[in-house]
Amino acid sequence: MGQGRLTASAIISFSKELEEDTRRFYEEMAEAYPQGREAFLAFAKEAQKGWALISRTYQETVSDAMETGFSFEGLDLTYYQAEKDMRAKGYVEALKKALKLEEAAVRFYSDAAERASSFLATMPKAFRKVAEMREARRKRIQALLDNLGIRRD
Repeated sequence: MGQGRLTASAIISFSKELEEDTRRFYEEMAEAYPQGREAFLAFAKEAQKGWALISRTYQETVSDAMETGFSFEGLDLTYYQAEKDMRAKGYVEALKKALKLEEAAVRFYSDAAERASSFLATMPKAFRKVAEMREARRKRIQALLDNLGIRRD
């Protein structure tokens, strides 16, 4: 899914994949890195909540309306894809990958909200809320790196 006329259905499918990949990633991190287990499990749960918000909003309020011709013109989903192989060689590398994942997700949800804002208020609001959740998570991950004395790449 590259650039072009993306339907709401395509954006919702991408959101689902993004949140499911995020959940799995943090569950794997919780298993691999006991020092961050509690935070990583909370991040995984947040990913489930993010998907539930997007899905519920889409199903309850806009699925029919948005499929009547509205498109997310110019949105290039390849720009928002995180690295699929999230395995890491240590805790610090895992945190850096998590940071990149969150940054890509914040960009995606913010851009999707902006492009949908002229059509309906409900979807942009849900996208913005998930972007805010992801930004807060990004800041927590950055703080973990800061506490380890690790600078950003």
